[in-house]
Amino acid sequence: MIKLHFQLVFIAAVSLGLAAENPNPVTLGGFQAVSLNSSMKIQYEISEFELQQVDQDGKSYVKLNMENAGSISDPGDPYLPTVSTYYAVEPGKSFSVVVNIQEKEIIPNVDILPFESWEPNFTGKLVKGDSYVRNALYPENIATVSDPIVMRGLTMVQVSVTPFQYNPVTEELTVIQSVEVELVEEGVVEMPFIPAKRSRAFEPLYESLVVNYASLSRDEIEYQQPAILYVLPSNLTTTMMNQVEELMDWKHRVGYEVNYVNSSNVVNNRNNLKNYIDNAYENWDNPPVHVTIIGDAEGSYDIPTWTDSWSSYNGDGDHPYSTLEGNDQFPDLFLGRLSFDTSSDLQTIIGKTLNYESSPYLGENWFQRACLVGDPSSSGISCIITNEHIHELLDIAGFEEVNTVYNSPWASQMQAGITAGVSFFNYRGYWGVSGFSSSNVNNTSNGFMLPVATVITCGTGSFGSEEALSESFIRAGTASNPKGSVACIGTATLGTHTMFNNIVDMGFYYGALVEGIESAGAALMYGKMMLYKSYPSNPSNYCHIFSHWNNLMGESSLSMWSAYPEQITVDHPYALSKGTNYIDITVAKASGALEEAWVTILMDDEIFESGYTNANGFIRLPIPSSQTGVALVTVTKKNHYPYQSSFQIYDPGVSVNVSESTLTIDDDNFGESVGDGNGTANGGETLEISISATNFGSEDAENVYGVIASESGYVTIQSATVNYGAIPSGNTVGAPIPYVITLAEGLPEGANLDLIIYFNNNGGSTSSGMLNVSVSGNNLFATSVDVIGSSSDILTPGESSHFKIELNNSGAVNASAVTGTITCASPFIEIIDNTGTWSSVMSDGSSMNGSDYFEVFVSEETLPGAIVHFILNVETAQGYESNSIVEVQIGEPTINDPVGPDAHGYYIYDSGDIGYTLAPTYNWVEIDNRYGGIGSHLSSLNDSGNNNDDVETVDLPFTFKFYGQEYDQISICSNGWAAMGESTLQSFRNYQIPGVGGPSKMIAVFWDDLKVSSQGRVYTWYDEEEKRFYIQWSRVRTYQNNSTETFQLILLDPDYYTTPTGDGEFMMQYMDFNNTSYTSGSTNHGNYCTIGTEDHTMTMGLQYTFNNLYHPAAMELSDGTSLLFTTRGSNIRLKGDLNYDEKVDIYDILLLVDYNLGYEDHVNPFFGDINSDGLVNVMDMVALIRIVLGYTNS
Repeated sequence: MIKLHFQLVFIAAVSLGLAAENPNPVTLGGFQAVSLNSSMKIQYEISEFELQQVDQDGKSYVKLNMENAGSISDPGDPYLPTVSTYYAVEPGKSFSVVVNIQEKEIIPNVDILPFESWEPNFTGKLVKGDSYVRNALYPENIATVSDPIVMRGLTMVQVSVTPFQYNPVTEELTVIQSVEVELVEEGVVEMPFIPAKRSRAFEPLYESLVVNYASLSRDEIEYQQPAILYVLPSNLTTTMMNQVEELMDWKHRVGYEVNYVNSSNVVNNRNNLKNYIDNAYENWDNPPVHVTIIGDAEGSYDIPTWTDSWSSYNGDGDHPYSTLEGNDQFPDLFLGRLSFDTSSDLQTIIGKTLNYESSPYLGENWFQRACLVGDPSSSGISCIITNEHIHELLDIAGFEEVNTVYNSPWASQMQAGITAGVSFFNYRGYWGVSGFSSSNVNNTSNGFMLPVATVITCGTGSFGSEEALSESFIRAGTASNPKGSVACIGTATLGTHTMFNNIVDMGFYYGALVEGIESAGAALMYGKMMLYKSYPSNPSNYCHIFSHWNNLMGESSLSMWSAYPEQITVDHPYALSKGTNYIDITVAKASGALEEAWVTILMDDEIFESGYTNANGFIRLPIPSSQTGVALVTVTKKNHYPYQSSFQIYDPGVSVNVSESTLTIDDDNFGESVGDGNGTANGGETLEISISATNFGSEDAENVYGVIASESGYVTIQSATVNYGAIPSGNTVGAPIPYVITLAEGLPEGANLDLIIYFNNNGGSTSSGMLNVSVSGNNLFATSVDVIGSSSDILTPGESSHFKIELNNSGAVNASAVTGTITCASPFIEIIDNTGTWSSVMSDGSSMNGSDYFEVFVSEETLPGAIVHFILNVETAQGYESNSIVEVQIGEPTINDPVGPDAHGYYIYDSGDIGYTLAPTYNWVEIDNRYGGIGSHLSSLNDSGNNNDDVETVDLPFTFKFYGQEYDQISICSNGWAAMGESTLQSFRNYQIPGVGGPSKMIAVFWDDLKVSSQGRVYTWYDEEEKRFYIQWSRVRTYQNNSTETFQLILLDPDYYTTPTGDGEFMMQYMDFNNTSYTSGSTNHGNYCTIGTEDHTMTMGLQYTFNNLYHPAAMELSDGTSLLFTTRGSNIRLKGDLNYDEKVDIYDILLLVDYNLGYEDHVNPFFGDINSDGLVNVMDMVALIRIVLGYTNS
């Protein structure tokens, strides 16, 4: 008995560790990659949708609406939303799909609106197509897969899911709530061209769009040097060329390999120019990542553009220059155009660009200000809704001031908004830009506070015939007195379509502000890719058309500001003697070392080296030249002020250093060497290293000797000194004897030996040189787990399990006789057999540990769904050692278990989780003063439920920590949610969380379209004695069905209710719960309510219920239920602990006796059924007595 009690106390103390061990799998738009063995499966869970009642041609229909969805319907077919994702696949193969529908529901009596047309402003008569007379489900296939798509070296397919099927004859709508789609290899297709090196600039696009990209191994990927190709008119004057060279010099200084083409037979013909770019992409060592065209598409200094062939508008566009590989319109590089007509234009544009990037104005924080304009008068309310979504993205990014313009006077407010100084200016409206013209742009006076402008609407980007508004933005002002913007995106032709404009617009800002895309060209490409994601069938070629019509006027590689620049400090030598072949640089900011700062050293292309700092802010860059001169040092990082300095390479007279080309390695077992004789460094070898010394100085050197040293623990110096004797100026002398070092056993692939040779001579001068010695070895890491007997590779609580681990070897040397040992810090895991063996793991291969399984026992007290981390330590017979983290899930949660944890550690316990001590007990405290409470009425919240939604921000009585952030205010919305901090959003339409549908930092208590009229009110009250802050939505009603709802959010003071992470706990209580906003044929969006929480990034959180679909561990809520959100784990209550004192003793026996005699009716049968036979009777009394007396532990 004592042993059992101690075990559970121990579990309570350490179960918090599981919170950090359960990161959310990557989910993109409802899609999630499922990796089981070698299968390629994608799971999709439906998001919020709406059945809207509409009248058309005198008849009532239902229109299906779904956020972030497009459609594959053709005109005349039922309009059903479609969603899609991308999946990375092996090049040269094609695929089909197999669909497994896991959960669905049928909605009867629904007359779905047929799709009218993809043409904007369609005025024809609605016509039902042939599908409406078929007694069959439409579409027949809910999932499709595209042909392979190639985007800058990554081959992928687009998987599209229509989560609805409709039978027009029976008028039944099938809603597919959960589906699994498996990709099946079909055949072989033409192998695409794949660049030898990957571009880092494309990584954010891959990560945000490709659902399985996070699971792909990227350890061995080699990245190219960033590269820009400038396309110049052949007739630039010398003055103009000098101006362009200023821009090219800056880009080269910050680490780009810069090339340009201005040959007339190339740049004056668009086909020749595209062929030139295509050749550069396929054949250059560093193919261009960005192409910036400098010149207008007409006039004296022109570079031709393209006209689209898909529409009758023949719109202008440079997009074809970016589509180089594959039969698709996906970009292989990023584009921009610096359009100018005069030398003055060119000087202004380049001056604005250089100032923006290299020396931005710091006098005020314009970097976190924006101006958003939405004119609904012609294109509808979606122009405002689009800006509201962008506003939320800006809030997430930390913007301090967002000026919204949603009513007239338009032009004057827009001009004033730009003049105030903003980093982003966005307009959504219609042709004519609500009266805003180039004259307004030229009348701005924002100076060096230059925004990136987006005016994605009709006629703003037709640059092929006259000056478009997008061109006016970048040409405005002068180099010394700039106006307008530094870059602008506009749309060609007068035939644009609101829905596609909105997608490109939101996509640009989502890419720039959420997905970490730094350059303007890349962010525009992200917006274009959202077209294909939303409309995978490319209806009427609109995805192609709008990709073509939307163009960037500005530098493609422009690094956009989204925060006030942080200052950095850089430590490096300011003088080096000629012949020195390395420089050490350390970068820091006020808070400490600066990781992943991009450092470049440059000297007339004699020296051009770049790299990223490590976690300590350190980088060592090679110096490949022995010439004297001034080398530039430049350090950049997004939202950090660029560091610009230099160091001098000088001739001190005598300057002796290594002659790198003469380096030889001897491991042939002769002399002092011991090895395999392949001339390559391997672990365990003794190497004889011979390298000559060169006197790069202008004076002769006498009695030169070198001393080899290393700070690496891998190296033992056996023979450190070599005497080179006299070395005349400009001469090279070989080493008369080698340096001798011994390498530790089992060196990993690419180990850094950190070898430096220090040279001294009679004259007293000293110098040092770096030796680059490549090491070949193993690089072993775990890639997957196979739990024997579990198709899902899940461990079972209360049982022992065997499993295998797959190892991959990316090293150059085969690994043999590999032994692996697992450890686990979780108290819920008992390791029975901790050792496994692999006979070999070949270079660039993988292997499972055969039949030599690992074996573990999982405690039955483990919270189902928890992820535990095993540490796998492997070693080989050759002495190589490494470790990997192996994640394995334990059990699958049921309705009797808590929901979670999420990646931060929050769980949700409901009042039905009676097996856990943290399960909350419903205890209503009335605070409505009309019913005896003493709360304060938030009279400012007035919401009739018809677009009159309201929100109010109030001060908290204590600081509340939420997802690691501290808040002193909370925003309370009439629609049943609260958000930490201040929010102006009034979101009534509930979505899944986490996600971007509502405000960030949200606590969704009963998020639905609610009314506070008809006696509905919202109250707050602080219970000083119990340290609890109450928010009560009292007698409010749903807008759809007028159902009454009364519920509470209770914040617990973190100083008194402590948690392992320091985050605050909060409760939800439901006195009157009516989840009635069902999806129907009305004008309301339905989807019941949303309950859950999300963090400030909208990427982390827990959803308890949405659309009346509950988490598998969530009980269905009703009157008198409650929830607790906490980062505490929970010890499981003891069976037999009937009085909940965490002990099983005589008092529990007495309670059970009274229960069986009928004197006690408050015994929980779950804990009273000791022998688990489904009954509580005298046999349980006997079993409980045996436990208390110590005869059994169960």
